[in-house]
Amino acid sequence: MNMYSIKQLLLKTSILVGLVLLLAACTGGNSPNGTGSNATPTTQSQVTATTGVAATSTPSIGLGSQHCPAAVSSPAHWNALIPTQANVTEVVRVLCGNLKGTPTLQALVTVLHDGTGAIVDAYVYDNLTSATPTQIFKVLNLYKGDAKISGYNTVITAEVDLNSSVNINKPGVALNQDLTREFKWSDGAGTLVQIIFSGIFPDLTRYQAEADQVQVNQGQQSWKLSATTTAQNFGARLLTWDSNAPATIVSGGGQGDAQAVVKLKNTTAGSQEITLTMSRLEGNTNGGIWIITAVAADGMSITQPQSASLLSTPATVTGMGNAFEGVVGPVTILDHLYADIGHVSAHGAAGNGNTTFSASV
Repeated sequence: MNMYSIKQLLLKTSILVGLVLLLAACTGGNSPNGTGSNATPTTQSQVTATTGVAATSTPSIGLGSQHCPAAVSSPAHWNALIPTQANVTEVVRVLCGNLKGTPTLQALVTVLHDGTGAIVDAYVYDNLTSATPTQIFKVLNLYKGDAKISGYNTVITAEVDLNSSVNINKPGVALNQDLTREFKWSDGAGTLVQIIFSGIFPDLTRYQAEADQVQVNQGQQSWKLSATTTAQNFGARLLTWDSNAPATIVSGGGQGDAQAVVKLKNTTAGSQEITLTMSRLEGNTNGGIWIITAVAADGMSITQPQSASLLSTPATVTGMGNAFEGVVGPVTILDHLYADIGHVSAHGAAGNGNTTFSASV
């Protein structure tokens, strides 16, 4: 049975209105199984100084990559510990961060395989001051891959998906690094486990979102700094609405806000309206891009599959929608690149009006 990593389900009723429901990007592959918390790491860095008293500092939890202790910062230090093989594999990068959510640092060690495939293995080690650090996580065989520490204190990876819509039947030089995943520490599992990024648009994964943030910081795609233009781009790209469809701030959305609710109105075919919930990437109100995390429309809902579901083919989709002459509208499943990988027309249990539907895609 073919398995698809699905983050999004697009439902268009008749040809008039659209609803997007967030599903999970539960990618299979060479990662460990499990679930992890999405709670934002707590920054505990504090320095207290009192006149006449020496300043003291408490252990801190930084966000993102931190300076590695000198003794473990060199790639050469890790070649014997992993171990690597001369002329076959080599440690190429060492990053440190508070990956377990404690003040103690962990190291993310990236190993490159010799050859044209640029295959990458990534390892996470704890107890860095020990002569024998403890390996607590690994992900192997990332084709043309990469691994780094996110601003959320997770490990984010990227690799080429040879079967994706942008890579299938392409030569090696034309392949795009398009499949990205995220792993967060779980106390219960005792390792890093794959988690779900809450974004729907303009990014489905944290790796993509952080790459977008870098581009925006360099002056590109500045529309992602506006809640209203982010909403308009969502409507234009995923619902084929007018790119200038009216977008109205309901709450938040200002320069100093971390959250926003925006209503987007279709200018054609009956003036349908959707409500978009957004948040700044990693809560950054100092120029963080807007990420749409939820979409709602009156009279429409999807009850199956549930959020964070792993879909198989065929997928059964059930919900509520407005039927006209028995037809609710097309149900379309999109992949991690927003490409249509399956669609079918949904028919209501009743011929007209708000009714339940069930469709096999």
